[in-house]
Amino acid sequence: MTIRRKKLPISALEKIDDLCAEFERRWQTDQPQTIESALSADLSADEAELLLSELLALEIDYRRRNGDIPAEAEYVSRFPDRTQIIKAAFGTGRTQGRGFEPPEIEEISRLFPSLEVLSVLGVGGMGAVYKVRQKGLNRVVALKILPEEFGHDVKFALRFTREARTLARLNHPNIVSVFEFGNAGDVYYFLMEFVDGPTLRQVVQNGQLAPEEALAIVPHLCDALQYAHDHGIVHRDIKPENILVAADGSVKIADFGLSRIVGGTSAATALTQTHQVLGTPRYMAPEQFEGSRKVDHRADIYSLGVVFYEMLTGELPVGRFEAPSQKVSIDVRLDEVVLRTLEKEPQRRYQAASEIKSDLHSIASLPGHSIDHSFNPNADISDANKQGLPVPSLNVGQQANAASLLISRRHILDRIRESLRSLRNGQIIQILIGIVFIIIGSQCWATNINVPHKLICGLLVHVYGIVVIGAGAHVWTRIARMNYSKPVSEVRKILDNVRGAYLLGGPLVGLPWWFLWIPLSVAIGADAVLHPYCLWPALVIGIAGFALIYWFHRRTVRKNQQSNGIWHKDLIGNRLYQAYLTLDEMETAGIE
Repeated sequence: MTIRRKKLPISALEKIDDLCAEFERRWQTDQPQTIESALSADLSADEAELLLSELLALEIDYRRRNGDIPAEAEYVSRFPDRTQIIKAAFGTGRTQGRGFEPPEIEEISRLFPSLEVLSVLGVGGMGAVYKVRQKGLNRVVALKILPEEFGHDVKFALRFTREARTLARLNHPNIVSVFEFGNAGDVYYFLMEFVDGPTLRQVVQNGQLAPEEALAIVPHLCDALQYAHDHGIVHRDIKPENILVAADGSVKIADFGLSRIVGGTSAATALTQTHQVLGTPRYMAPEQFEGSRKVDHRADIYSLGVVFYEMLTGELPVGRFEAPSQKVSIDVRLDEVVLRTLEKEPQRRYQAASEIKSDLHSIASLPGHSIDHSFNPNADISDANKQGLPVPSLNVGQQANAASLLISRRHILDRIRESLRSLRNGQIIQILIGIVFIIIGSQCWATNINVPHKLICGLLVHVYGIVVIGAGAHVWTRIARMNYSKPVSEVRKILDNVRGAYLLGGPLVGLPWWFLWIPLSVAIGADAVLHPYCLWPALVIGIAGFALIYWFHRRTVRKNQQSNGIWHKDLIGNRLYQAYLTLDEMETAGIE
């Protein structure tokens, strides 16, 4: 019996999952663990065989990510009695598989007696979907079953349980919800939200989608993708067939994470060989199509770009394709958005789905164009104009100027990012200085507990160091949280938080320093500063400096209060001042 046909208890699978998680963590922290050491755990022969299979896949993956080229012969020499497992890990020695044949409704009813099977909704390479009713709840849901071949693969059971738990936690209005998952015999299934409406493919094929309606759909898809990406889930198969349009006009993405669940199994390999591929080539990012191991969330962004282009033009962006505005009458500013999602190099694409939505919001907010967020998929195409859908009214010259403004938006926001970079780096330096103060202060008071003036000075320097670190970290974290994909008004609010943190930390650090340099001198051994001839002039200088800086600060704050909150360069510093000027420039230009 091969490893794919063996059954292991859940406790054994959980133990193997924990070992794999630790193995992966070590690789992620640049402290790679050898497979041999991981296998030394107290495992049965079957458990060790499965663990070896999983660890091989993980190590090969991470080595490839690091630019290494692992050879099959190397692993054969390390594990000479595990040749078949090694061949499976490298994808050699595969057998041809048959296409997926979905079970009949009668068979599904037998496997799931608590469900009333109403109809078959669809069949694909990775499973079948049935419309069913939960008898106990009297609720209509969708039952997705995976090919029975997966049920014979013990590695799939491990992967399915791990990933399905994550998918079930996804809760977003634009993602099809997973209510339940598990297996009935050898059949693995998902019980999901039922969406009463067509797929986006059916909508496009029926000619029911105007460009303005496409613009209403894409922001919701961006929201769903950003939510999933924030939770570490990449779809890998964004296409019109996986986008459902409900009767009320809402859109939902289905099959999140399915390719990750089935992507590493030998059953998936067999199905791939029958041309039922994981991911659709016409919508796959170049790095995904080429089999690159460095596929991340930006692959979904590329696929979304293909879907967006197809919704706008009715065609796929194949070969040397034209910009959307050359094919249909749309705002030329959309060309920059669509073409950027379709960049071949991942680093040249949008780096987050939220950035796409932000740019679409910028286009909609400029005069002459708006996006209607309502969409009726059941309306005839002839009814589009009756719905009062917005049509761009900018002339060609105005559109070209608006397009340049959109492109400029990112460049201008990059200026803000650059302005704040040095301020952020300054906070890191401040934190390091605070650490030095803590070290000096703690060493002083800890070694002079019986010397009162040393003890007090050391404690003062120690506490001051903590304040310096806290003030620096307070500003640094707010700069790190800046989200430049949001509208300008939102960016300004976040920048206000940075300013507030900076203005709070400045006095906390700067004002006490006029006195704290005296305890610092004592802490480093310069006790002479306590001599009356030195101490009194030092205190006079400290008091004068403290009063001068306090007066300057209060005067500037009052001036700003009288100027309707315009924060001047002399108070907030050149970097923040330049960032505010840049935001003012964007608002003056009408860029959102």
